[in-house]
Amino acid sequence: MKKYSQLFLVAIFCTIFTTLSAQQTNYKENFYNLFINGNVSKWDKLITQFEGDITKRDDASKIELLGYYYGYIGHLIDVKDEDRAEDYIEKALPLANTLIKKYPNNAVLKGYNANIIGFQIAMSPLRAATLGRGMMKNAKASIAAAPNDPIVNILTGNIYFYMPDFLGGNTKQALTQCKKALADFDANDKLRENNWMYLQLMVTTGIILEKLENYTEAKAMYEKALKLYPNYPHVRDKKYPAILKKINKK
Repeated sequence: MKKYSQLFLVAIFCTIFTTLSAQQTNYKENFYNLFINGNVSKWDKLITQFEGDITKRDDASKIELLGYYYGYIGHLIDVKDEDRAEDYIEKALPLANTLIKKYPNNAVLKGYNANIIGFQIAMSPLRAATLGRGMMKNAKASIAAAPNDPIVNILTGNIYFYMPDFLGGNTKQALTQCKKALADFDANDKLRENNWMYLQLMVTTGIILEKLENYTEAKAMYEKALKLYPNYPHVRDKKYPAILKKINKK
């Protein structure tokens, strides 16, 4: 009997230790550090840890997880790993829909939902006919509900930029929303703290400026990103050298 009691106590101790270790994990900081160092490919392990963390069962944590799904799916599409992107969409979309039913007026959730559907369209443009209307409905509802929310401006700005014109895409509108979000981030130290979306926003803004052939301003945006995040390889090794070549050819 004493032996079993000891084993029971050991099991309890292990459970408590695991729970405390999970509570000590600063997920936001860890995701951020991986992102700014160009290691988004390692997000999958951290996402799995987050999913299994018993301290992350509340709705606020679920919304946080949805943000990580959104960021990681975008990365997987960028690196042409569409099979895994589909796997994460199958997790993200039901989660977004469930949360929207519970919080129908949450503009951020609608923005995430629109982007996840946008990812589906990006991987299979033929699905635009069936998915495009719902995507734009959520995007427009999101920005209408919270036009001054920086995250909403990022999410809906993405939709306006990456979607073709026939689905409601509008590059100039995307730039307006991204610049509005940038102003909010630049003015708020707390908003920028361990927030990978700030760096992503600067890069997206630079890409939009390039599409509009405003190369000088795009260069300045990439320089701003490099000043704050000098080790971010995507800007350091790709976007900034490329914009310099474009400017030199003019």
